[in-house]
Amino acid sequence: MIKINFLETDGRVLKLEAIGHADYDCHGKDIVCSAVSAILVGGCNALENQKEYFINIAAGNLVIDTKNKITPHDEIVMRTVLTQLQTIEESYKAFIKVSKKL
Repeated sequence: MIKINFLETDGRVLKLEAIGHADYDCHGKDIVCSAVSAILVGGCNALENQKEYFINIAAGNLVIDTKNKITPHDEIVMRTVLTQLQTIEESYKAFIKVSKKL
């Protein structure tokens, strides 16, 4: 299962963390892992100033964490990524879990 944790403060998504694999299907055919990977990497690429973030991408693990104040553009990117992941969760609950960190 892919576990997505996010931190939201004052209505802004400040951190996203993805851990694990969906195991929906075998390697190369796992549509859940592929979709989540595409959303997360696309989100990282869409950030306005990647130098303002701690970004760590490894097999089965991705972290996007703000270092400073987030720009309005990047807030839209982070919110869009989160919404897309929640949409996948609606259809594939056994393979992805999105949780808000307290």
